[in-house]
This record gives sequence, C-alpha cells and structure tokens, in this order.
Amino acid sequence: MNPPKVSKEALTLSDRQALDTLVRALRRLYAERLKQVIFYGHKSRGKRGSDLDVLVVIEGISDRFVEMSRIHQITGPITVDEDILITAIPVDAAYLETQRETSFFAAILKEGIVL
Repeated sequence: MNPPKVSKEALTLSDRQALDTLVRALRRLYAERLKQVIFYGHKSRGKRGSDLDVLVVIEGISDRFVEMSRIHQITGPITVDEDILITAIPVDAAYLETQRETSFFAAILKEGIVL
C-alpha cells in the first residue's frame, strides 16, 4: 500500500515559500527546457523530514554536474533565507523515460507531487 500524498498546502508556510521560490527560479533559468519539478520524500508523504527533496527534470542535459552547480546557486540562498535544506537532483528528461521503471524513479513518479 502506498503512503498517501499530502497536498502542497499541507506543508508549512516556510516549506511552501521555499518550493515556490525554487520553481520560479528554475523556470527563469531553464524556460522551456524545464519539463517537471517533482517534490518527493518524507515531507511529500506528510512525514517528518529535515529537507525538501526535489527531482528537476530538464530536457537536454549534457553535463549533470554543471546542472547541479546551476541549481545549487538557486537552492543555496533559499536554504539560508528559509532555513530549509533543499536536495535537488537534476535528471535529463530522455534518461528519465528510459529509467522510469527503476525503483528510485518509479517511486518518485508514483508518490511525488508535481510542482
């Protein structure tokens, strides 16, 4: 049995603000290349957790470490401003399609909240 998803509105105000700020910044950075932002993990299931786990689905990633650095430049200030750690994992949209049945991605796609 799958744990129920919580609505984004059930999160704390600080969590919602952090996620909203993140999504806005990712949309500015990636524009049409940003395919999805998926909030997953303990907090997305209504459980206690210390961070916000986010999968960032981007079209056309050529270097994952470059994208991690770009995203970290966004999450770093949010972490400081909101006192919330954001763990954001970039993944190429085409790669996700080929790996969507693996346990890690299948769980995120099934249980995660698309922002």
